Amino acid sequence: MTYSRQQRERAVDLYIKYEHSAADVIHELGYPSRTILYVWYRERLEEERTGVPSGRGQRHRRYSDEQKQAAVDHCLEYGRRPGRTMRMLGYPKSKELLMAWIDELAPGQRKLRHGPVPEELKREAVVAVASGRMKSREAAAGLGVQAAVVRNWKRQMLAKSREECF
Repeated sequence: MTYSRQQRERAVDLYIKYEHSAADVIHELGYPSRTILYVWYRERLEEERTGVPSGRGQRHRRYSDEQKQAAVDHCLEYGRRPGRTMRMLGYPKSKELLMAWIDELAPGQRKLRHGPVPEELKREAVVAVASGRMKSREAAAGLGVQAAVVRNWKRQMLAKSREECF
């Protein structure tokens, strides 16, 4: 089990108060074991002697700041594809983590799309592309989708309109 720094300090304080009686501390608190209490006590003495706090209980980071920045830069530079970045770099292990890094290190750089695109917006994009006012790439960027998606909508809508004519 992992104990907070406050829990460790409380146990060591009681250990000192009860004249180094581990049994009394364990009886009162219900934790820790004799061995770990003695380890905590030695760490306290070392901290007091050196002035350097113990690193016990701190989680070790899996990825360095440099790794996180490299992943974010790669993703933004090479098409904003988290899967591609994960394959090329070999990390992180989840798209969600990479997206969180992008939000942290490059706020506003990630395009957010939630749910399907409404039919009216699809129609407007297709009309703009079909009339030549916009390229599919531009229409797609405005909606947060890929250009191929807009071209597929155009193909589907034109096929549907042909069916309605006959």
